Amino acid sequence: MKINAGTLSLLNLTILVLLLVQLVSCEKDKFSGDVVSDPQLVSELRSRSVDTLSFKSYKYIIETELCRDFFPGGPINKKSPLIASIYLVNIDSLPVSKELEIKKLYVIKNQQIWIASLSDGVQQYVPVFKLEKLNNNGPEWDTGIFVDIIIEIQSIVTTERFFLISRNRCIERVE
Repeated sequence: MKINAGTLSLLNLTILVLLLVQLVSCEKDKFSGDVVSDPQLVSELRSRSVDTLSFKSYKYIIETELCRDFFPGGPINKKSPLIASIYLVNIDSLPVSKELEIKKLYVIKNQQIWIASLSDGVQQYVPVFKLEKLNNNGPEWDTGIFVDIIIEIQSIVTTERFFLISRNRCIERVE
């Protein structure tokens, strides 16, 4: 039985959402991180960001999934925060360098920026060439809109900072 990449991605998203529903049953009143309106910061982040990061002869990209969960179940949810699932991916399918650490997430909607930290992801199996991070308590922005996603990465050895971008990502609606 062959499973194509689209089906696998949808399956991963479904599993992620089901796990997140369990994790956020004790929902906070406020989202995690700050939303600021700063055109200068937007411009600076976009100009410093690259689609592919070269680090010690390896190339890295980010894979992203953004959604708001409207899935019924558990106590009645009054809020459906934005969920960001982020993967730093070594495109050579070799292990992600232990020297790289994801420091921050920036999600840009027009001139607004959601600035947040990321925690370890919830997937049970993540291949060694991917580093998964997650934030499941973002702002309640509309679904069906397109945003840019930037992650700030730091070398723990040199403290050099890098910015990776994924452009025009749609915020999905999960029901």
